[in-house]
Amino acid sequence: MIHRLSFDHTPKELASRHSGSIEIALLWSRRTQRAAVAVRDGATGERFELVIGPDDDPLDVYEHPYAYAARAGRVAAAA
Repeated sequence: MIHRLSFDHTPKELASRHSGSIEIALLWSRRTQRAAVAVRDGATGERFELVIGPDDDPLDVYEHPYAYAARAGRVAAAA
């Protein structure tokens, strides 16, 4: 399970799910008052996080992290 963010090593987990080797967590930083979605692929070791922006829907980012990551240029879009 994902238990840390780059900007907070002790966030509160609001939601988490697995899909195959991929773990996705919606996390809240009490210290910085920010939410983020963290993604980890246990098969490839790939990981990234997306800080929830003021105009983002946190649950939508949680449900579709790869779409938000592609939009931000963080990962390649699926063909």
